[in-house]
Amino acid sequence: MTFEYYSSNSKPSGVSYGKWTVLWWKWALSSPSNRNPVVDQSGEFASENQPKNMWFLTGMFTEEDEKKRFPSRKCTVPLGIPILTPVLNSLADPLENLHLKTDQDILEHIEKQANTITKRIFTINGESISPQRVRSDPRIFDVYIHPDFDKSHKGGYTRAASDGYWVCLKPLPQGEYDIQFEGSCEYGRLNSGAKYHIEIV
Repeated sequence: MTFEYYSSNSKPSGVSYGKWTVLWWKWALSSPSNRNPVVDQSGEFASENQPKNMWFLTGMFTEEDEKKRFPSRKCTVPLGIPILTPVLNSLADPLENLHLKTDQDILEHIEKQANTITKRIFTINGESISPQRVRSDPRIFDVYIHPDFDKSHKGGYTRAASDGYWVCLKPLPQGEYDIQFEGSCEYGRLNSGAKYHIEIV
């Protein structure tokens, strides 16, 4: 079976690819750590606050972990909607990086950060798909970060920019699928990834 996916200049469900990446960040940052799909190891909270016209998968916080203990998750995905996966994505905001004083500072920081991404691998049922680099649309956006999202953020409202490598699958037929993805940035120092067993129903 050949799996179809969206190009970086397309509009899945009528929304630009870059806008979907912004919506992904808002989704990922808005939940507390005890219910956050990024922290979840099993897929128990995979359906938390999912949008209607897209299904978001997620890796994990990037770590300096050569053993790469990526989460292994199971979830059910509704039939007829695309699936968006960040193979390795980055966010720049002044809450985490206090030296970012202006929008230009944010943009320059995220560009440099994304340029250090050296590994980007995505497979579905063993078939490889090349991730595409997608910048946020708009380039600078407002976002709320939950105070209990993670240890490195204070939480609150801020401005941010994002960049990274993504795969957006077109809607899959009913059935079961195994998805694996892995990426690294800062020239291999930080790693992220996950394994998913999904069922389309």
